[in-house]
Amino acid sequence: MNADIEKLLVAQKIDKERLQLVQNLEKGKIKTELDRASQTIDNSKNSLLQLESDAKMLQDNYQKFSKIISDTLTQIEKAQNNHSEDPDLYDEFLSKLTKLESQLADIERRIIQKTNLFKTTSMEGAKASAMLKNISKMYEEAQKAVAPKIQAMEQQFNEKVQGIDEKLLAKYRAIRKSKGSDIKDVVVPLTVDNRCQGCFMDVPSALVNKIKTDGWVTCDECGRIIYQ
Repeated sequence: MNADIEKLLVAQKIDKERLQLVQNLEKGKIKTELDRASQTIDNSKNSLLQLESDAKMLQDNYQKFSKIISDTLTQIEKAQNNHSEDPDLYDEFLSKLTKLESQLADIERRIIQKTNLFKTTSMEGAKASAMLKNISKMYEEAQKAVAPKIQAMEQQFNEKVQGIDEKLLAKYRAIRKSKGSDIKDVVVPLTVDNRCQGCFMDVPSALVNKIKTDGWVTCDECGRIIYQ
């Protein structure tokens, strides 16, 4: 086995333990609750904005229908004075007024519903904000608790990779940065049937030969570092 690969495998073990600590923090219960509270607040804000828009539209409609009813009452009053001359007109205005009053009552009902929903949503947002503050503090404390361990592992990793070929180390860092914890191992062996141990795809014979001469290659399929 290539000496640089051997050193990198030892360093990779430390790097994986560091990533596990980070992953435990990022996917733990506290972070999940933090994300949920943040999402609740965002949803509340969006809902309140929509409710404000709906309320404005309803208020505009309320004023519009109130004006129409007022005008219709004026028309009815005029029609009453001429009732004997045009009774059908009077009945037409009354029918129109009944419909308008029904529509206005519906708008009033919807305004009350929106107002109640606004109050409820505001309370939910306030509760989520208070919860977010507490959870954020807990998350910060969890980060502080694990930070020394992560830093220690980063230092150990840097110590273990001292003297490794710069091209190989740069490739390792680039893959880990882009893939993060999505892949468990960046450096994997070539299987006995010439497959990448990471993605189990066939490795071309030219790359197999290159592994024998250079000690490692990059997999064409998954980008991992393959060694023999």
